[in-house]
Amino acid sequence: MDKDNALDWDYKIQQQHEERAMRLSQMLFVTLREDPAEAEIPSHKLLLRAGYIRRIGSGVYAYLPLMWRVLQKISQIVREEMNATGAQECLLPAIQPAELWQESGRWDTYTKAEGIMFYLTDRQERQMALGPTHEEVITSVARDMIRSYRQLPLHLYQIQTKFRDEIRPRFGLMRGREFIMKDGYSFHENEDSLKQTYADMDRAYRRMFTRCGLRFLPVEADSGAIGGSGSQEFMVLADAGEDEVLFTADGNYSANTEKAVSLPPDAIERTQFPQYETLDTPNTPTIDSLAKFLNCSPTQIVKNVLYQAVYDNGVTALVLVSIRGDQDVNEVKLTNEVVKLGDSLGAKIPPRPHRSRCRSPGEMGSQAVTPGLHCSQSGG
Repeated sequence: MDKDNALDWDYKIQQQHEERAMRLSQMLFVTLREDPAEAEIPSHKLLLRAGYIRRIGSGVYAYLPLMWRVLQKISQIVREEMNATGAQECLLPAIQPAELWQESGRWDTYTKAEGIMFYLTDRQERQMALGPTHEEVITSVARDMIRSYRQLPLHLYQIQTKFRDEIRPRFGLMRGREFIMKDGYSFHENEDSLKQTYADMDRAYRRMFTRCGLRFLPVEADSGAIGGSGSQEFMVLADAGEDEVLFTADGNYSANTEKAVSLPPDAIERTQFPQYETLDTPNTPTIDSLAKFLNCSPTQIVKNVLYQAVYDNGVTALVLVSIRGDQDVNEVKLTNEVVKLGDSLGAKIPPRPHRSRCRSPGEMGSQAVTPGLHCSQSGG
């Protein structure tokens, strides 16, 4: 390159830098003086006031230039850590045919029981859905393209927009109806290979959160509608959030309230009722009022909570939960137990138990009930 051409090239580089500086000064950057009325938590307020996001609809936000730069940096951290494990990035379609979900048996679960999937009918009268997750799609791809065990293990991931029809979107980006998520899927010849990939992901996730400067805690969690034999969530600890985490002081055990197993406080053993007898307990609609009336501790009382579980085949099951008076029913755990009864009732969709009301509080007893399901674990 001769001298004149080199000078000309330097001039062009300088000109490009000046143009970039001008574009930065013209960035779409509008701030707000006051907290928006819909913003409840600090992160939501600051993102709106600083001009990072703009609300378009309930649970739907536009990512403005500054926010998009942040998302790109986070995505790059995720890509670097995922690629370091040997995972391969792909991009799966946001819109998915209903046939894949019907084949897996989860179409009714997501559109009716859980009700979180947006779905539609196209002009050819075919049912489609906006993906809340991509297990069905990636399994279809793997089924068509993996021809031999020699291709395993195979680990694919994507950074893609997801859609979930949340009943009550809130907290800004924390619980929205449209959001960006990294999801990964791996296929294995045997369980040992699966466990190795799981360990690789555990280390990769820890590095991702550490590089982002976040204080986090891996916890046991409920698998929910996605299913699976086990689930682990990485919780970012904060004053405002969507879940509660229980953990021991030594850090050896941690779980969210849907999964945690704990020991209830010791019951008060002293009792003034040495034998079984029928007592009249008027005007005692609550456990506290009953305990005061009987001059005893709530730990000495067994309360009964009646639920109604409706399955997809129309079968309705009444579930009576007997629990110590000072404890509450964990409805996630109850649902998981009731789901197990589905096969015996010829049902496929997980039911959604809801509480049934008695004619007046305090009437329900379990003296004549034949127990059919025993759950001894406490927690949450």
